[in-house]
Amino acid sequence: MSTNTQTNRVTSSAATVDPHLRRGPRGFPLLPGGYGRSTYYTGAPSPYAVRGQGCRVWDDRGRELIDANNNFTSLIHGNAHPEITEAATKALSSGASWGIPNLYEWELADLLLSRLPDLDQVRFANSGTEAVMSAIRIARGSTGRERVIVTKGGYHGTSEVALAAGGAANTRGVPRGVTDDVTRVPLNDTEFLRQAIESAPDAYAAIILDLLPNRAGLLRISEDFVTTARELATRYGIVLIIDEVISLRLGPHGLSGEYGVSPDLLTTGKTIGGGFAVGAVAGLGELMSEVDPTRPGSLPHGGTFSGNPVSMAAGAAALRIYSESEVKRLNSLGDAARESVQARVADVGWEVRGQGSLLRAVPAGTEKVDAETQHRLWWESYDRGLLGSPANLLSLSTPMDKTVADEIADRLADAVLAVAAGERN
Repeated sequence: MSTNTQTNRVTSSAATVDPHLRRGPRGFPLLPGGYGRSTYYTGAPSPYAVRGQGCRVWDDRGRELIDANNNFTSLIHGNAHPEITEAATKALSSGASWGIPNLYEWELADLLLSRLPDLDQVRFANSGTEAVMSAIRIARGSTGRERVIVTKGGYHGTSEVALAAGGAANTRGVPRGVTDDVTRVPLNDTEFLRQAIESAPDAYAAIILDLLPNRAGLLRISEDFVTTARELATRYGIVLIIDEVISLRLGPHGLSGEYGVSPDLLTTGKTIGGGFAVGAVAGLGELMSEVDPTRPGSLPHGGTFSGNPVSMAAGAAALRIYSESEVKRLNSLGDAARESVQARVADVGWEVRGQGSLLRAVPAGTEKVDAETQHRLWWESYDRGLLGSPANLLSLSTPMDKTVADEIADRLADAVLAVAAGERN
């Protein structure tokens, strides 16, 4: 199945030249490699987005695509949602950002904490990376310890500590002293986790968990592993950080709520920004007091654009729209799409992982998918009018209905079959 809609082709003179080829005065591409983010890379010069509306995006090659990338899962309501656009525009018309607090912060904090009833306070940042950095510092400040436990293959942003989760392939340029303070535990290896902590229980400040880690192949963390982490953290005074930058969308109280496990600190972003830059740490009051500026000796926390009114207003609108019924509806669509694709690709040695509104097709049994396979699947999907992330993580958005979800499943299954057929040749 292939769509070749040639609508909305860009005709400006600037767009007729491949942007990857545009050079600065000294001959270098204007952006390193031609990309503003390394995570855009799909193995070949990428199309450029020129417009988005609802669950569709149009690129500079004239193609209309179903947007299941949604800016790496952050556009839970798709492109240009009218209520979010109105909220952001209204806030922007009064001033993009100020050097004193704004009331929008309180509104978003109230909405977020209503979904996290076991946590007490929120501090906003500009990204999930910043949120995780802040959570680690809070954990270290409160415990007086330095070491951190992560799961192998997890992704918690691009700070030096977070990059250590990816192993040697991700830590070039990271000081040895940083990686020495990070213990990498195999995913779902409960005994390894227990031994690591009990061998040095007074050394660890934090355990950081992503309950559905995409970098580890979108393999779900087992309930036994999570409950053991909670038990050990409580016993030894370690701060349990659950990273829900992506997974907050999967339940009315986040994915941790679906597990029935309460973190000490929870990091999030993406969904809570309405498409604008945002991150947040939510936590227990005694831990969050570490960044209370009225408290002597508190940890400094800043960020010129942290808690800016535009992100806060757009995020508040996004959370209000994303009701419990919408969470359930979107998860149901995702579960059905995943089952549909699985039925078609199992015989060629592929499987579809994920939960609710997140899905990813991978070769069966694979934890880390090689870059060549990822790139091939991305282009096969793109050729069929389906836009996913370069790692082929697909996320649904609320403008989608069953018809669109069925189209996604159909196009993804066709793309997987084409890649599998190429592998056999």
